[in-house]
Amino acid sequence: MTTWTRARRAIAAVACSGLAATLVGAAVAPAANAASDDGTLPKKDSAAVEKQETLVAGVVYSFKDGLAASASGTATVAARAAANASVQSALKASGAKVSTGAAAVDAGATWAVDFEEPVTPAQAQAAITALKAVPGITDVEPNYISTAHAAGPVVPTDPYVKQYQWNIWDYSSRGTLDGVAWPTGGYSTHATALWPATKGKNVVVAVLDTGRTAHPQIDGVTVAGYDMISDKARARDGNARDSNPQDQGDWDSEHQSSWHGTHVAGIIAAKWDGARGVGVAPGVRIQHVRVLGAGGGTSADIAAGITWASGGVVSGTSRNKTPAKVINLSLGGKHACGSMTQRAIDNARKRGAVVVVSAGNSAESASLHGPANCNNVVTVAALDEYGQRASYSNYGNTVEVSAPGGEYADGYRPILSTWNTGTTKPGTQTWGLMMGTSQAAPHVSAAAAMLYSLGLRGSAVESGLKKATSPFPKYPSFPTYNCTTTRCGAGYLNLQKVLAPAGAVTVTGTAKVGQTVTAKYSFTGKVNGYKFQWYRNGKAISGATGKTRTLNSLDKGAIIKVRVTPVGTASFVSIPKYSAGTRVG
Repeated sequence: MTTWTRARRAIAAVACSGLAATLVGAAVAPAANAASDDGTLPKKDSAAVEKQETLVAGVVYSFKDGLAASASGTATVAARAAANASVQSALKASGAKVSTGAAAVDAGATWAVDFEEPVTPAQAQAAITALKAVPGITDVEPNYISTAHAAGPVVPTDPYVKQYQWNIWDYSSRGTLDGVAWPTGGYSTHATALWPATKGKNVVVAVLDTGRTAHPQIDGVTVAGYDMISDKARARDGNARDSNPQDQGDWDSEHQSSWHGTHVAGIIAAKWDGARGVGVAPGVRIQHVRVLGAGGGTSADIAAGITWASGGVVSGTSRNKTPAKVINLSLGGKHACGSMTQRAIDNARKRGAVVVVSAGNSAESASLHGPANCNNVVTVAALDEYGQRASYSNYGNTVEVSAPGGEYADGYRPILSTWNTGTTKPGTQTWGLMMGTSQAAPHVSAAAAMLYSLGLRGSAVESGLKKATSPFPKYPSFPTYNCTTTRCGAGYLNLQKVLAPAGAVTVTGTAKVGQTVTAKYSFTGKVNGYKFQWYRNGKAISGATGKTRTLNSLDKGAIIKVRVTPVGTASFVSIPKYSAGTRVG
């Protein structure tokens, strides 16, 4: 999957109309952040919807059993494919050329036929059919092109957290809006509520995107990444794959560079500096894996990026020394999930990584868009600041959860994050506004990293994300964008629903027979109550389920401890905590 930049940029131009997409230093005000005086919602601007054209960069294929492990075997079959008259005829009709190299995705070798220019799936079909007929070749599929799911940036003049980062915690106080009571913290992620327990310390989140640009709030939390773009022209750095994921710009003749990867990374992990904004999980480590370049990227490069980021083997690259526990894919296209992409995702998940994907910006079913429609991913839809589905966001049963994505329309706010002012090459390091499911996904990736830091793993993280949600609001006057669980997932991401220890659980009092000891604890989130279980020498004591315990003769000389489990209401994530052992005198 990839970015076909022109498709994305067209949305950005429309979305920025009336707001003047200027660079830093310009006196550009963000969209109004309050509802109308009569307590009604502002109208949405549906112009940001991306009606995405499906394009194909080429064809990818693998080899049948017995050939994948043999370099000479694969080379022979590839040469045979290149020389095959039917293939040549189909390629000529499609305006294609045969790739000169192979890219390994996990254990198997994946080869590519690249078209001179992107074509429609129908135009690519002749080449696909011809390649399928070549003996020794299997798993032939289109090398789809996808878009980064965000509109272009606007830079406010005063980007402070309390004023602009409603996605972290919304300080607005709107009382009752269209008959719906405004929750404390609004429809933000409520990230700061979980910070006393964790900020995602040292969990690596891979951002598969346009790469990195220098930024003081990102540089210090960045680990070594990789440039996975295999085409020199698309890479714009004079070579193919290499260990430098520097964003070389995705500008074209009509649009400046988006610095999309920098914006996504800042949403996840921008460090607090007291002057600008902050990320959802400012303790996380970012790993930039560059897969989107000039004119986009390919399914093969993104699959290789998923593999490398999760610690798998990609031929011709150095091994990832800090494999990511969470992989963020703020990209996609209107096509099915290819077997190569699905295989990369499945193997990444087996290695313990959680894969988070944006749902897409076409205001239609996410099931039509890959990799949002792949299995074993967490697909994220976008919400506006009022908790409704953003006008552009894809939806449907494919979506697992929703998070802030923002709107540009009057009365709505986009998402503020790290950015750069350069038009083609990086310029001034700054903060800027974007909107899209590209912005929604990294909120969930940050949350996944925080859950991982609390001890959850794999499928437990995925289920935890669905539990860390609150119900969507239902506005009677504006039902068109109201979310339901069948359209927008389990609910809106609310990290107040993570009940986690904010420090050690301790046992206070004199640990002697006849004395009463008490559990002391502190947990984050909306805790409704607690459950207790006392242990003697590692075994649960029957009936010892209170906050206090009076020690008896059976406890003498034993090690006692207590487990405290927080309890919430409706949907929530509970992280129990044990005290240290205390010997009874």
